Amino acid sequence: MAQTRMNRLREAATQKLEADVFQRVYDYLKVARRHGIKEAEVKGHLEKLGAKPSDCFEVDQLLYFEEQLQTTAAAVKH
Repeated sequence: MAQTRMNRLREAATQKLEADVFQRVYDYLKVARRHGIKEAEVKGHLEKLGAKPSDCFEVDQLLYFEEQLQTTAAAVKH
C-alpha cells in the first residue's frame, strides 16, 4: 500500500513538474531535508530549479513516505 501511494505521488509530481525538473527538485529536497535547510532558502532554490514551491508538495510528501518506509524497514530488521 505504501509503495502504491509513493508511485502515485511520484507520477503526480512528474506530471506537474515535468520529468527533468522533478528529478532536480527531488534530489535537492532530499539533501535539503537531511541537512535541515531553512524553508525560505529551500523555496528560493526551488524557484532557481524552475519549479514553483507550491508545485513541489508531492515531491516533499514522496520523500517523507520514503523515509518512513526506510525507518520502518530498519526497525523490522532489528
